[in-house]
Amino acid sequence: MSVTSQTTVVDPEVQGKTFVDGDQVGFRKGVYLSSIVAAVGGFLISFDTGATSGVLTMIPFRERFFNENNIDNLQELLLALYLMTATLGSFFSALFCDHLSRKYTIVFATVLFCIGNIFIVIGYNYGLLLAGRLVAGFGAGLLTNGIPLYHSEIAPPDIRGRLISFFTLMNTFGQVVGYFLTFGTSYLITNWSWRAPYLLQSLLSVLFGISMLFMPFSPRWLVDKGRIDDALATLAILRNTTNVQAEFNEIREEIEYEHSLGKRTYVELLSHTNRKRFFSASFVSIATAFTGIVAIWYYSPQIFQTAGLSDVSSSIAATGGTGILSFVCTAISLQWVVDTWGRKKLFVSGSVIMSISMFIIGALFEVYTTVDSGTGKINLQNTGARNTIIAFIYIFDGAYSFTWGITNYIYPAEVFNMRTRAKGLALTYGFFWAFSIMVTYCVPLFSATSVSGVYFFFGACQVVAMAGLWFLPETKGKTLEEMEYIFGAR
Repeated sequence: MSVTSQTTVVDPEVQGKTFVDGDQVGFRKGVYLSSIVAAVGGFLISFDTGATSGVLTMIPFRERFFNENNIDNLQELLLALYLMTATLGSFFSALFCDHLSRKYTIVFATVLFCIGNIFIVIGYNYGLLLAGRLVAGFGAGLLTNGIPLYHSEIAPPDIRGRLISFFTLMNTFGQVVGYFLTFGTSYLITNWSWRAPYLLQSLLSVLFGISMLFMPFSPRWLVDKGRIDDALATLAILRNTTNVQAEFNEIREEIEYEHSLGKRTYVELLSHTNRKRFFSASFVSIATAFTGIVAIWYYSPQIFQTAGLSDVSSSIAATGGTGILSFVCTAISLQWVVDTWGRKKLFVSGSVIMSISMFIIGALFEVYTTVDSGTGKINLQNTGARNTIIAFIYIFDGAYSFTWGITNYIYPAEVFNMRTRAKGLALTYGFFWAFSIMVTYCVPLFSATSVSGVYFFFGACQVVAMAGLWFLPETKGKTLEEMEYIFGAR
């Protein structure tokens, strides 16, 4: 092996390592390892979603915090305020990501998430329970932005979709674990039936936060902060080769150009060079919220109960089944589809399948359900209609995970330049959380007046989304620096 040049590493994480130009190693284990570890944050967020949807149906939890007069309002408040602080965390994430770094923002968010869940475990009254959800929600918002941002900046273009999709894969896996853990604890008759899932979340948060401390910084963030030697060495570790000078030069030239433009502001997102990418990313995030997926995740056990699975444990188990299907669909898309089909094909095909599913579910509820005039209870006696509704809930979840569940994180994370990426993602992912609040809070109100209306609404939203998708530029296989030309900024 000939030695033509040598780069000395000064960053503590790569201290003592040297790299020699031309020393090419095949498998990029550095970037895969870093991406997989960071993606565990997605597991924590969705484990919370899966666990909470089951906890809300548990009798010990409901008896401790709710009563028959306030159960609907307090339950909706518990979900809505979590989403509200997640929105705030998302909007403020740019400040943390740009100053603390992408890596330390993820660690800080994990600490908040852990503290919030400890409050819930202690939870001796509704106020402390609500405080825990508020703190955990802020951490979840930071994680939702910080992890895809970190993924997008460490990934090479040919596998960027796959690496960002690890976040979605861990999301779906976390939901599966959350569903089935609460399925198991639902048989407990003590308060540990709902405390145990949140205690496990706290322990996993500690392990994840410690693991992230050993991961490398984003090389683009290091260049942005003037740590040139660290950035070059880190890029070599992530690519498992020293033949990175061309990629490094492209990164450095682009960031130096962005520095020449002066101080960064949010107003830049609406400038003529950034407007198209900001609107495209915002459209994707808002349209994702209006798929209704967050509401479906939280209310799946109740939906299955409405469809005829009256037992709490069986409704949670059925919800867990959707999680397994979502995990399988995400894994298949990640491995063979996302970096070959392209983003737009996945968006459009997902919208077609999800809209059909929602229209069919809505029609079946409209035709076959009856409401008891005395108790107000919804009855669905037709076995065929019940099984069809359950089947299409599974199809809806699977289609979302195969398509939108992956691409809604990939697309916004890859379209912005380094100068606006943190701020752009803070707003666009913030829009997702903000509109999810509205959708999730309105589902019970919809359902109180029409058992089928909410499904027709979500189906119609997908039809509208399909019209907007045709205007999105395709980004598959392009470097982050090439986005300048795709979106007409250069």
